Amino acid sequence: MTRRHALRDWRLLRGRVGGDAAWLALTDYDGTLAPIRPTPGEARLSATMRAAVRRLSGAPGVTVGIVSGRSLGVLRRLVKLPGVVYVGNHGLELQGPGVRFVHPGARRRVPLLRRIARQLSQALAGIPGALVESKRLSLSVHWRRVPARRVAAFHRRVEAVLAPWAARGAVRVTRGKRVVEVRPPVRWDKGAAVDWLAKRYRCREGRLLYLGDDRTDEDAFRAVNRRGGIAVFVGRPRRGTAAGWRLRGPQEVGELFTRMEEGRWTSRRAR
Repeated sequence: MTRRHALRDWRLLRGRVGGDAAWLALTDYDGTLAPIRPTPGEARLSATMRAAVRRLSGAPGVTVGIVSGRSLGVLRRLVKLPGVVYVGNHGLELQGPGVRFVHPGARRRVPLLRRIARQLSQALAGIPGALVESKRLSLSVHWRRVPARRVAAFHRRVEAVLAPWAARGAVRVTRGKRVVEVRPPVRWDKGAAVDWLAKRYRCREGRLLYLGDDRTDEDAFRAVNRRGGIAVFVGRPRRGTAAGWRLRGPQEVGELFTRMEEGRWTSRRAR
């Protein structure tokens, strides 16, 4: 699949989205708005990017949403912008202007996830750099800072803890960029959240944008494609992504948002 560059092929991209209809612009956080860092706490939004998101969210006809694997509370503290839709825990919880949702099946699994988090923390206590991030509705087990000589041991210990739970169907285990994600076994992901928001905001066919950089964003890309929207992969080109467009990193994401906000994409009359 040939992926066009969203800035170099701007005229073509703009030609696809003319008109006055409102837009729903959704984006991942880590690796898309903010560069990936050794630990989650270090991935901060730059002042330039925050300003770009603020301006775009204030543009007539544009609703901006940030879709992340992080918890809703952490995401809100990192971004600190009013008027934005915040989607946490891979879509399991969201909050924004006129919307609020927590998946009931995920809520019921909170006690079990706490138990699994304790088991993982105990199992990984001897692995330097391993980090168990409890996000209430899901868990992230990071190995970005684990020394190369201990990576195999890390995965063995994580597998030993999670395999019995996964075999029972008690959790869903997926993998991202040097992270193992543990989620409730519910039919819900970033793609389902995109569909939910598109319906809630009455998004017209094709008036939907999603930017992301990780495997968990592929569900969102597919949802956007089904609706005739624009899916943008951010980062080094890779095979197998459902996105038809690409950008190299957060800096180019900020430039795209600036072009949109300056009226080279949306009409100032749109609402």
